[in-house]
Amino acid sequence: MEYENNFLEAPTVYSFEDLKNIFPFGKTKLGELCRAGVLPVVKVGRTYISTPELIDEWFRDHARR
Repeated sequence: MEYENNFLEAPTVYSFEDLKNIFPFGKTKLGELCRAGVLPVVKVGRTYISTPELIDEWFRDHARR
């Protein structure tokens, strides 16, 4: 981990709201895909999060199919 100006640099994380803006379908469908394990997300409390790297990798893997 790198420190700059005494702050820990954390990786960027996409919230469920961010994922809603990325994917071209509604909240209900996004929730279904998250719960089913189709999308690369982690459940934290009552919501899901992911990272840009995981989403990019998922897109690349699924674009080849």
